[in-house]
Amino acid sequence: MRIIAIASGKGGVGKTSIAVNLGIALVQLGKRVVVVDTDISMANVGIMLGIDRAPISLHNVLLGETNIRDAVYEGPGKLKYVPSSLSLERVKRLVLEKLPDAIKDLEPIADIVLIDCPPGMDKVVENVIASSNEMIVVVTPNPASLADALKVINYAGKKGMTITGIIENMVLGDKTEVKKEEIETLLSAKLLHQIPDDVEVRRATSVQVPFVIRNPNSPAAREIRYLAGKLTGEKVVIETKVKKGFLASILDLIFGRKNK
Repeated sequence: MRIIAIASGKGGVGKTSIAVNLGIALVQLGKRVVVVDTDISMANVGIMLGIDRAPISLHNVLLGETNIRDAVYEGPGKLKYVPSSLSLERVKRLVLEKLPDAIKDLEPIADIVLIDCPPGMDKVVENVIASSNEMIVVVTPNPASLADALKVINYAGKKGMTITGIIENMVLGDKTEVKKEEIETLLSAKLLHQIPDDVEVRRATSVQVPFVIRNPNSPAAREIRYLAGKLTGEKVVIETKVKKGFLASILDLIFGRKNK
């Protein structure tokens, strides 16, 4: 079982969106995937999947009240996930040291576990690192994001964590953005993939539907699916649908032609 921590140095870089949509893309490749929301004070995975409340959450697991498999739900695209509670009532009572053993208990039902980390460095992230065997760090192409990511990478490195690579999100392709080579040099890690800035991501988030489902041919969705192939070593073929003009559509109706 691969256990991949999806981390970031700061909030607002799209880390949870990457975790959720990458998880669905991996399911589409035939993998059994569980996304675990470990942001115990700012839970977002369930909300992003369009499921705001769950009777059993990671909080119950870390309180010793239940096994983590009782907190596994199936969301859109057959993605399985473990939500954190939206309530902050019992956060201070959580036993974070229970997380590594809890994650191991997912092995009978998962090929890949993606752990959505809270941003930055705290005790939760420390226990996520203890639970994982590799880490992917999400950044945006600006100096502030990269500076904070470097802190996380250095922290994880001191804990013996393997950094699988960097995902650069919200890329405009503008000449003012930090270049790929500069990112790899600064962070001493491989840039796995670039995800373009895409209005479909914001639209999907607003309606609580993952963008790989809502618009699978959007630029961000296509790149997430290519990324899933990179992580599994599988070739991903994405068909390009060409939008036909009005006249071509009429001719298709007349001659009985079908879209391919």
